[in-house]
Amino acid sequence: MCSYMWLAVLMSTSTTVEVHGPAIREIRVRSGMGVAELAAAAGVERPYIAKIELGHSRRVSPKVFNALMAALSVTDRRALLVNPYGSSDEALAS
Repeated sequence: MCSYMWLAVLMSTSTTVEVHGPAIREIRVRSGMGVAELAAAAGVERPYIAKIELGHSRRVSPKVFNALMAALSVTDRRALLVNPYGSSDEALAS
């Protein structure tokens, strides 16, 4: 499923996305991008990126999640998620 189709599904089922801050930081650093550069590319403030990476802001809006994916050139959404394969409750429900 492409990221835009996934985003439409996400927006219809959840108002926020739980992200893995340290993974976002690692991807950003490996891509040679600074915090301010990522913030500008994602359309958010630099302190917000710092809070996400440090785990102080664990949930972001679908719009910010999609912007982070685009800014980091991530094609697999699971790279940024705290629980990329869903919760155990979701597995039990299906």
